Amino acid sequence: MINRVMIFLLMTAVSGMSAQKISLSGKVTNTSGKVISGAIVSLKSKNLKDTTDATGTYTLANGISDIIASPESADVDAVLLENNSIKVKLAQPLKVRIELFDIRGMLLGKYDNPPMSTEYRLDLGRNGNAVNMTMIRISIGHQSSTFRYVKLDNGEYAVRSTAGSFLTSEYGIGSILLKSSASVDSLNVSAAGYKSAVVRIASYEGNVNITLETENTGSCTQSKSVKTNLSGTGPHKVVIETNADAGIKEGTIYRPADLGPGKNYPIFIWGNGACSMNGYSNDKAMTEIASHGYFVIADGTPNGGGSRDMDLEKIKKPARAYVTWAIAENRKPCSAYYQSLDTSKVAGNGFSCGGFFGQALAGDPRTTTWGVTSSGSFGEAPGLWNSVHTPVIVVVGSPSGEIGNAYQNGLRDYNGISALGHPCLFFSNKNFGHGGDLGSTNGGEFTKINLAWLNWWLKGDTGATGKGVLVGSSCKYCTDRNWEYKSANIPQ
Repeated sequence: MINRVMIFLLMTAVSGMSAQKISLSGKVTNTSGKVISGAIVSLKSKNLKDTTDATGTYTLANGISDIIASPESADVDAVLLENNSIKVKLAQPLKVRIELFDIRGMLLGKYDNPPMSTEYRLDLGRNGNAVNMTMIRISIGHQSSTFRYVKLDNGEYAVRSTAGSFLTSEYGIGSILLKSSASVDSLNVSAAGYKSAVVRIASYEGNVNITLETENTGSCTQSKSVKTNLSGTGPHKVVIETNADAGIKEGTIYRPADLGPGKNYPIFIWGNGACSMNGYSNDKAMTEIASHGYFVIADGTPNGGGSRDMDLEKIKKPARAYVTWAIAENRKPCSAYYQSLDTSKVAGNGFSCGGFFGQALAGDPRTTTWGVTSSGSFGEAPGLWNSVHTPVIVVVGSPSGEIGNAYQNGLRDYNGISALGHPCLFFSNKNFGHGGDLGSTNGGEFTKINLAWLNWWLKGDTGATGKGVLVGSSCKYCTDRNWEYKSANIPQ
């Protein structure tokens, strides 16, 4: 039995009369040294191409390549991409789910194996959605991982791991081809917002790091500041803005005043109570979170009127559009937010009906974590629960104080999601009503909990301002009789 999960990319390149081993890797950065994710590096003469990951890393190899190691798993024999088909071989029957997404994170298709199956195969070449597909998520039992899916110049496909629990980003390269003498060739490199480059190489093996120059092309819409005297307890002064761009014109931006390369502010999307489109509805809470180094987008414009339909599928569109817009702005040299955001760290949450904005990001492969505040599904929601691939937090008031069964709805989601093996926390204050103390100074205790959760999962804070607030001996909420506390699948 093989206790490692491996993705095999079979890409063969032949030159002249002898086979050549190709094993090239490196990082793509800009002139300031910041890594560039999403850059395309291609070796056209050999029909090889890769897209850089969140660390700016690319790998080009022929033969058997991109072997991805996993933790020990006695249940999994192998997961392979072979001849554009995903093959899963299991030592014992487990539920397998394969989901296909487009570049916006919208689900194109979902395929589950029959009960009690130990082998599963999905032919991607015969799937009508493949032409639009850029991401694949494979879930085995309670574990899952997401991959980028890239079409090569020769019509073949390649994948690379982007994140996940049962697969790590540890890469090893193997080859069944014979090594040959070095050849002179070139790499073509391109990325949005940068000048394309042709990099000469003296060998088909080794490490080649690449630097791209920024290209001031494309258009940007300047954001407009909104007058406010709000401030939070964090180290950053907060600026509140609006922007007329299509992807953000219905939202309000709360962000740190200081911008620039290396700031790496995570992206946080928020939905308001009653699905209100007033971006000021929870301004104290949003200002507090932004002051601790987050790029916050609250649904609705400042003092805006109207509300969203109470429909999760309809809310997915604006919620995910906000994420797409922020990611695009981070890559535009003309944008004020250029290289200021950490686009690999995305979260969503919302109050009451606004909790749909958290749920809207649950199945988005770009999402790092999400939650709900005084909110939850109106009934059994296996579709939502099965789409989850991240840690989740639920914060509600008391059973008697909440309205619309928000306590029961949030608890039901906690139970449904935690049963699938995802890290999950549940907080309920026995003295709070609907929305708790969100309207208090700096967003109250509800915001302290949500902020600590963001610090933990988006910034890796396991100390006194992150995980320590929510788990273990330093967690005051865990032992305070005024709080009901539940946890499941929390890593040590």
